[in-house]
Amino acid sequence: MEIDDMSFDELLVIAAKSEVNAREVYEYLANRSGNFVVTDRFEFLAGEEQKHEDFIRELYKKRNSGKDLDVKKDTPVPIPFIKYDDQTDESEIISQAMEAEIASRDFYQDMADKAQSVEGEGNPEKLLRYLSGMEQNHYEILKSERERMLEFEEFDEYHPAMHMGP
Repeated sequence: MEIDDMSFDELLVIAAKSEVNAREVYEYLANRSGNFVVTDRFEFLAGEEQKHEDFIRELYKKRNSGKDLDVKKDTPVPIPFIKYDDQTDESEIISQAMEAEIASRDFYQDMADKAQSVEGEGNPEKLLRYLSGMEQNHYEILKSERERMLEFEEFDEYHPAMHMGP
């Protein structure tokens, strides 16, 4: 997907779809976790992705005379597809989500560069640079969670008696 060949409004639709996909993954992880701290962390990330989507939708509306942004099922997404199911280790899902956050960070930076020449209401460049920085923050949160999960998975693997009763 070449960003230079797309209109700014097309990029906003793609960005919104990306945020929807990320939110769905974090909601899945929050619902899957049995640890309330981990659940809270993924609910926080899902909420952040919802806010990003809301920002993008509002920008689209301002640029298009109040018209709602329509995210279709087949909208292309600039991030790696995250494959997950109930058999996938949480640490693997998080690793994929980390890659997606970095791809989103870079996508927003590219959009911000393109926004410098975009006319319209508001300052999309600043918003997009802000979103790019937030995606980097999400990456760091995920990295921290993955490290904890890997430690736990390794402990569980090497100490099977951990689950035995007294």
